Amino acid sequence: MDVLDVDQNFEVVFAIKGLVSEGDRVRDRLYEYLPGMILIGISPEELEGLKKFMEEPFTVPMGDYEVIYGTILSKFGEVEIPPPIFTQAVTYGVNRNIPMKGIDLDEDTFGDFYGENFRIRDLVRYIRKKRRMMRREFNLNSPEEFVVDWKNEIETNPGLKKMEESRSAQICTAISNARKEMPDERIMAVIEYEMKDDVERSLRGQPVS
Repeated sequence: MDVLDVDQNFEVVFAIKGLVSEGDRVRDRLYEYLPGMILIGISPEELEGLKKFMEEPFTVPMGDYEVIYGTILSKFGEVEIPPPIFTQAVTYGVNRNIPMKGIDLDEDTFGDFYGENFRIRDLVRYIRKKRRMMRREFNLNSPEEFVVDWKNEIETNPGLKKMEESRSAQICTAISNARKEMPDERIMAVIEYEMKDDVERSLRGQPVS
C-alpha cells in the first residue's frame, strides 16, 4: 500500500485489490486519517452492491481472469472477493455514516465505451490469451510489481487498453474535481494500485496514460 498526501485535507491510498492484508492496512489508515468523505475506485453501482453485500453476504461469481489473477496473487497472502480494500472502505463509511462515492465509470458509460472500443478481434484475443496468462512468468518480487506486470500484459489487448484508459481518466477526473469542489472537506480516495502512476500524473497536471 502506498499513500499520497495531496494536501492537508486530501489523501489517496493505492492498495492491492484482492489481498486481505491490504484491506487491513486500508482499514487501519482510515481510522488514522478519519476522513469526512471517501472516494472509492469502483463504479456507483458496484458501491451500492458492496453496501448490500455487507448487509447480507452472497456468493460473488469469478471470471476466468479473476481466478488466474487470484491464484497468482495468493503467493503473497490470503485473497478474498470482493476486494478487501474496497469492502473495508465501505464498512468504515457505513459504520461511521460517512458519505462515499464510487468514482469509476458507471455501468451505462462503461457499456458505451465497451461498444465503441472493444471489437470482435479484441474478444477473440481476450479468450485465447487465458492459457498464455496461466503459463506466463510474471514479476513476483512483490505484489506491487506483480499487479503492474499483470496490467501491462492485459493491456497488450488494444480493446482492453482503451477500456482501462477510459476508467483511469474517469477516476483521475473525479479525484481532481473533488479536490477543487470540496477543499475544506477531509477526503480519502481508495484506488487500486495499478492506477497509481496515472493518478499521480493527473494531480501534477500531466496527461494520463
